Amino acid sequence: MRRVGIVLGLLLAAALAPTAAGAAFGGLAQQSVDADVVVMTADVTASGDAVWTIDYRVRLTDDNETQAFEDLRADIRANESVYTDRFRDRMTRTARAGENATGREMAVDNVSVETTREDVGQSYGVVTYEFRWTNFAAVNDTHIRAGDAVAGLYLDRNATLTMQWPDEYRRASVRPSADERSDRSVTWRGPQSFGDDEPRVVVTNESKPFGDAVGGSGLVDALLAVVAVLILAAGGYGVYRYVRDDAVADETAADTPATDDGAGGTADTDETPPAELLSNEEQVLKLLRENGGRIKQQRVASELDWTAAKTSQVVGGLREDGDLETFRIGRENVVTLPDTDLTDVDDDS
Repeated sequence: MRRVGIVLGLLLAAALAPTAAGAAFGGLAQQSVDADVVVMTADVTASGDAVWTIDYRVRLTDDNETQAFEDLRADIRANESVYTDRFRDRMTRTARAGENATGREMAVDNVSVETTREDVGQSYGVVTYEFRWTNFAAVNDTHIRAGDAVAGLYLDRNATLTMQWPDEYRRASVRPSADERSDRSVTWRGPQSFGDDEPRVVVTNESKPFGDAVGGSGLVDALLAVVAVLILAAGGYGVYRYVRDDAVADETAADTPATDDGAGGTADTDETPPAELLSNEEQVLKLLRENGGRIKQQRVASELDWTAAKTSQVVGGLREDGDLETFRIGRENVVTLPDTDLTDVDDDS
């Protein structure tokens, strides 16, 4: 007979024993609770935070198991803070591992626990933890990239992981292929061993490609796309005329002798776009180039007058795209361009 009597602290200690951020969720089905089903759901918001829900479900097949669950239920109700505090401590350590792996500042808060009974063909006792994981995903104006904070995650045979995203976003890429997909979620079922850069979910709020627009609002999008193409074509012709006329003017100027006051000369032009026209990513890369290819992440925030969270999100996205790299000096992150010589890196970077 299974032992269903639980000490939740031991349950979570077993679940979070590995040091890697992803492995911290591994083996959830093999703890003292002997859960028959473990359901993990991360509901990722547009800000990059994720509301996590973890259900531990135990089949109640006889009176002894039912009584053991009811005893646990009574203990959780009487000592809820003991359970939530213990869970928060362990999940905070997991978030710190994710923070070190991604360079984003993370925290765990709003922890709650509840117990329920479910009867759907089979009777289950369910212990549900819910919490918010701040900066779980990397975000920019158009994309959300989730999963790097739990890279290397292992799902036991009775565990599932679901990642959800806001309604206004659509799926751009998922790695590895999910067992279930919907318009705003993907689900993996165990047993599943994710790679070092998995699971990975990228969603976007950008419009669908022209080829996807069919009927209804899609037809409107298609018409708008056609109009945009015509406008671009007209603009391109205007640029052509401008460049051609300008070239003719340059040839005429070349035939005119220059005077001492520069009347026949040409003025220097600044080809660097104004800062306000650069994207967040371009501003970071420009700052790196201006500082020899490396700079402290804290200085990036100071120079660009950004919050630490925004800086982490932008740097994280660039790192994922391979446009820069990060490493730590003491307690600080240093951002570098790829292939930058780091032999003389010091605290003044």
